[in-house]
Amino acid sequence: MIVLISGGSGSGKSTLAKKFIGTVVSTDDFYIGKSEMIPDKNGEYNFDHPSSADLKSCSEAVKALNKGKMVEVPDYDMSTSARVGVKEIAPSESGIVVVEGIFALHSPLREIGDLLVFIDTPMDLRVARRIKRDLGRGRLEIESLKRAIQVEEEYKKNIEPMRKYANVILGHEKW
Repeated sequence: MIVLISGGSGSGKSTLAKKFIGTVVSTDDFYIGKSEMIPDKNGEYNFDHPSSADLKSCSEAVKALNKGKMVEVPDYDMSTSARVGVKEIAPSESGIVVVEGIFALHSPLREIGDLLVFIDTPMDLRVARRIKRDLGRGRLEIESLKRAIQVEEEYKKNIEPMRKYANVILGHEKW
């Protein structure tokens, strides 16, 4: 079984994914990194657009895991916004593969999912969680606050519309 969990940045996707007994794959590991991205006119990188991740490779890895095969996936460092190597992921005995990330309901992942979950978390809670997480990654609070506007704009364009594909929509307090 392939379970896909999506929602906005800071919605609780990783926390929910850990509640499953299975192999967890994060779409975050498939970010292509700044070296492969084109900055916008202000020199900013948009990590909240689906083109910032190699979702095809993610889908292939998930399909292999679902067939019981060991896979190698990129090892992505969020603090440097770069791939720093590869890591191996083993299939679980449960046969469940959980894919979590803001792009989990985008193609081509959406087409291979058996259970598609969208976590609907209020913006203020997502922003607060993201700031706390970013501080742990060495970012400044003011940087995180500035970036929150772009993240929320991209959420409205690229993430929230994916909820229409979900089999289950969870409020943040449901689990």
